Amino acid sequence: MGIKSNIINVLFISILIDFLEFTIILPLLPKILTYYGSQVDANHDTLYHKTMSFVQFIRDLTGAPNDAKWNSVLFGGIIGSLFSLLQFFSSTLCGIASDRYGRKSVLLFSMIGISLSYALWCVSFNLTIFMLARVVSGLSKANVAIILAIVSDTTTEKERNRAMAWIGAAFSLGFIFGPLLGAFCSQLAIIYWPASSVSFFILPACVSLVLSLINIGFIIKFCPETLPISKRNETKTSITDVYNAIFPWRLFKFSTIHNIKSKHDVTILRRLGVASFLYMIVFAGLEFTITFLVYNRFNWNSMQQGKMFFVMGLCMAVVQGGYVRRIPNGKEITAAMTVSYL
Repeated sequence: MGIKSNIINVLFISILIDFLEFTIILPLLPKILTYYGSQVDANHDTLYHKTMSFVQFIRDLTGAPNDAKWNSVLFGGIIGSLFSLLQFFSSTLCGIASDRYGRKSVLLFSMIGISLSYALWCVSFNLTIFMLARVVSGLSKANVAIILAIVSDTTTEKERNRAMAWIGAAFSLGFIFGPLLGAFCSQLAIIYWPASSVSFFILPACVSLVLSLINIGFIIKFCPETLPISKRNETKTSITDVYNAIFPWRLFKFSTIHNIKSKHDVTILRRLGVASFLYMIVFAGLEFTITFLVYNRFNWNSMQQGKMFFVMGLCMAVVQGGYVRRIPNGKEITAAMTVSYL
């Protein structure tokens, strides 16, 4: 039990660091995109023009008004959707790879990619480099899926609910302090480097990079391999397995899982998959668009947005750490339905 507890503690700290570095950018996104828009004529950034053409297409398709504020929201939605789409593919494929090659090696591979994305963000003086950074980040953001697999490796069915709740609490704590840290670093950069037009996001990008490198070192030193060679999937991955894993209409059928005991279990998994999918659509939409809403409608600056995320994260931490971890084993579905109704 002590070894399991130590592993959960390591994962808790890693997720906390990861979400600190990941959420630093959230209160800065509206201002970053405004900056690229103001620089496009000087830099002749063709990607910006092409993206805005796509924004215009989406605007016409949805009937949204032709307004700079709406364009900004749609622009941010495109960036958020691109990141999430790439994360979907990377999480699925890296999950399959971790079953074959072990959790730790694939986790470190993913985290190195995340660090590379922050390094690109540090030098993203035009939209093309920034978008490249987001692409690399999305393709590398499989670490959370691998960490959840490690939790599954190291806990029994009775222990898993409590362990997952602690991991959820780490998400929430990152959500509390990450946006505030990003806003604080941005304000600090503006004060000390007022002559630089990019200092407001370069310093937060550097902080994210440093945190990601610390996280890599932490995992190398303290996280053991939790999937022994005897339990790994030695079957060669076929094209059909990849097809079943990356296409949603196949993924929701859970065709790649071969050790499910009964058809009833498959049915439950499919229902939970759809429910999780619908929930994440709403949550991801909130995460990537609320900053643009308060920026455009209320003219909130980065610090005010950071405080908003602080309150949101605090509520999440109370629910995860105070309620979810106390849910009795076997009552998870009832609890989920209760929270959904609330």
